[in-house]
Amino acid sequence: MADQTRAIAPILKRSDEIAVARPKIAYYCRLYAVMSGMKIEKRSPELSETLDKALAELEQAKKTLGKELDETRDEMECETFALQIFDKADRADRAGSREMNTAKMYYAASIFFNVLRQFDADGELEGDIAQKQRYAEWRAAEITKAARSGSTAPPPPEDEGEASGAAAMAPPAPQEMPPSHFPSPPGVTAKPPPPPPAPSPVRVPGGAPPGVRPPPVDIGSVADAQRYAKDAVSALGFEDVHTAVDALTRALEILKPIAK
Repeated sequence: MADQTRAIAPILKRSDEIAVARPKIAYYCRLYAVMSGMKIEKRSPELSETLDKALAELEQAKKTLGKELDETRDEMECETFALQIFDKADRADRAGSREMNTAKMYYAASIFFNVLRQFDADGELEGDIAQKQRYAEWRAAEITKAARSGSTAPPPPEDEGEASGAAAMAPPAPQEMPPSHFPSPPGVTAKPPPPPPAPSPVRVPGGAPPGVRPPPVDIGSVADAQRYAKDAVSALGFEDVHTAVDALTRALEILKPIAK
């Protein structure tokens, strides 16, 4: 049996990446991934485990967001976010920046567009959104293919009709790009894996007077600070300076007490 988790892994990955900066949109990404996974009839143990974990995270997010969730309003927020990512990729592409960072944004946009399917009774996308979703997926594959061959992708079609035709005729993009060629789209990075357990508390070298034992460092806090720092770097990939500053501030708030 093929790895069924591949069908929803890219969506869950996007959810993790924006969980700090855009928790509500991350919630709907995770919800769409679960809905998609539930449609698979004969689920593998790996997929069932992934879905169970995602459902638990959904319940926790729902409690946290509470009354902030409003499907009608949230649909517009999710659509606006997807369009923002698409527009950034398109502007970079037309300005001549046909590198992997542009492909990453196109690929992320294609997934965020697909997330909007959950708001339609038939799981369909509206005309313009459907066109942009296909185009983003196609253009991500075009740029990635060129990068892998050591060349530069051709300029994007100028005519809207030509762009639609090219996207419609193109083969579907792979469900997830290999990390070596297609790292996570910028935004907010996924939470890093927990560090291995230490046999004893980590001590801060130096800083404490002779004979005085420095306080142990909370490894969990260090991991949180690392995650926020990565969030900041990734947010800058989307030119989201506000989120980057916020993430760095949170990281510093965690680290300052440890550094004393």
